[in-house]
Amino acid sequence: MKFKKNLTRISVLVITIIGIITLSSCSFKITEEQLAQLQELRRQERSLQDGIANKKAELGRINDEINMRKTELKNCNSELDLIKQRLSKWPDVWPDYTPNK
Repeated sequence: MKFKKNLTRISVLVITIIGIITLSSCSFKITEEQLAQLQELRRQERSLQDGIANKKAELGRINDEINMRKTELKNCNSELDLIKQRLSKWPDVWPDYTPNK
């Protein structure tokens, strides 16, 4: 019984040591070409992030202008309605006025 436990412990230890040696011997190193490509990709990422930020700012300005134009349109429509209402009453705009005949 003790022999089996010891044998199991030793075999697990040996497998662990072999696994560690195998994994540590395969250290991956980046090549100069890969490093240059990575730097280029990071530069492109920064450029795209700047572009996104610029477009978001532009979108905000455009939305503000749209809201301003909608407010102007609402004011124009209310003035137009007022003028149409007064025009429909023409020439009797002042009901209490009676011209001298």
